[in-house]
Amino acid sequence: MSEILTKDQPDQPLTGEGGNGLDGHGGDGEGGDDGQSRPERYPPPEGYRIAIRLALVSITMLFLALTSAYIFIQAKNLPIIMPRALWVSTTLIITSSMTLEIARRNLRRKEGRFRFWIMATIVLGVGFLVAQLVAWRQLVAEGFYINRNFHSGLAYLFTGLHGVHLIGGLIALGYVTLRASEKWTVVRRRVSVDVTALYWHFLDGLWIYLLVLLFFWK
Repeated sequence: MSEILTKDQPDQPLTGEGGNGLDGHGGDGEGGDDGQSRPERYPPPEGYRIAIRLALVSITMLFLALTSAYIFIQAKNLPIIMPRALWVSTTLIITSSMTLEIARRNLRRKEGRFRFWIMATIVLGVGFLVAQLVAWRQLVAEGFYINRNFHSGLAYLFTGLHGVHLIGGLIALGYVTLRASEKWTVVRRRVSVDVTALYWHFLDGLWIYLLVLLFFWK
C-alpha cells in the first residue's frame, strides 16, 4: 500500500465541501484549518492498517483451508462447466480496482472527482454480484446443483464466500464516500480510503485465484 502522506497535511478536521470546500476550491479537495482542533474519539490511522492486515490474514487462512480440502478430495477431477457470466464478473471486478485506484489518487491530489470514481467502483461492485447470481443460474440450468458433486459444491461455496466479503467492501466504500467530511480529519480520511482500496484489490486478486483454481487448474 502506498505511503500515507502525512507530512504535507496535519491531522486536522476536514471543513466540508462546496464553496467552503476542503481545499477552498470546492469538490473533494482537502485542506483548510478552522483553527479548532477537536479531540478524536476513534482509533488512530495506524490502527486501521493493523486491522485490515489482520482481516486479510484471516481471509487468506480461510480460503487456504478450503483450497486444501478442494485438493484433498480431488474435486478438480469431477466435471463442472464454467458459466459465461463469470467472464463478465471478472471484467467488472478488475475494472473496479482501476476506478478505485483512480479515486484514491484523486483524493491525494485534491482533485474534485473522488466521489465520482468511488461511486463508479460501487456500481461495478454491485454489477459483479449481479453477474455472480447470473452465473449461479447458469450452473443450475446445466444441472450443476450445490449437492451434485464436490466440485460444484465448492464452486458455490468459494464464490459465495467471496461475494459476502465483497459486500463488506461495498459497505466500506459507502462509508468513506457518504460520511460527512467535518466528522474526520484529512489524514484519517486518506488512511480509510487506502485501507479500503487494499482490501478491494485483495478481493480482486482472490477472485482471479479462485477462477483459476475452480476452472483452469488441471
